Amino acid sequence: MVIRSINALAASGFIMSLKQYVGLTNKIKISTQKPKIIQLSLLFFSFVLAGCATKSGHFTLDTLSQVVVSEVKVTDYRYTACENIWDNDQPSARDNALFWLRMMSCADNLEPTKAREDAALIKIENWSEAFQQSILMGAAEPTIAERRKMVDNMNTFSLHFPTGIRPLLQLWREQQVQMINLAEANARFKRLQLETDNKLDRIKETNAKLEFELKTTSRKLENLTDIERQLSSRKQSTNETEKDVESTGEKQEEEQAITEKPVAEAENKLTSQPESERNDNP
Repeated sequence: MVIRSINALAASGFIMSLKQYVGLTNKIKISTQKPKIIQLSLLFFSFVLAGCATKSGHFTLDTLSQVVVSEVKVTDYRYTACENIWDNDQPSARDNALFWLRMMSCADNLEPTKAREDAALIKIENWSEAFQQSILMGAAEPTIAERRKMVDNMNTFSLHFPTGIRPLLQLWREQQVQMINLAEANARFKRLQLETDNKLDRIKETNAKLEFELKTTSRKLENLTDIERQLSSRKQSTNETEKDVESTGEKQEEEQAITEKPVAEAENKLTSQPESERNDNP
């Protein structure tokens, strides 16, 4: 690639020198009035320029051709079958970020139970095995404690991460930490919601109890009011009866007094007459 670019630069330099030569020859043809010696000198000068440009380009090509940049071939695992991913222990593959991205994609297609079973079969001895187990556990719907353990396992081998995939591992770790924080926030929200629901249930029970007591007290008050009303009506009727009896007794006494008064007066008259008059009277 570098050699081709250098050749292109040299060719462009040679073309520019040819253009200069054509321009000079045109000027020579136009200026017919100038002396012939001047025309020859200009023609010779154009050939000198072309030779210098060619030599200079050749020198630059030789110099730059000594600097050879080695091309690094990176295998693209994006379309590799998942069966060829899980058991691939080649260092060149494990140091390739595309390999781990493909493994994450394959893990997302697994059932949670299958991913958990496969993760349990891996014995962690290095960073790649820890990362592979963490990827499988991530697809197994782990708990907060299991996700923390995944992060701790990766932190244990953090000094052994290859430089090429260190940014990927850092992003994965940050994602796991964010998921842990989100899960903890959801757990706190659910716990708070449960406590709030329990408080609301207790408040409802207390409210229902108070309403029942209020209704009971209201019924008792209504009964007491009815009893008091009945007692007052009875008392009023009793008072009226007593008044009627008293008035009746007074009337009877008055009538008796009226009937007894003439008899008493007659007796008084008899007692007040002389004895002779009383004897004369039959």
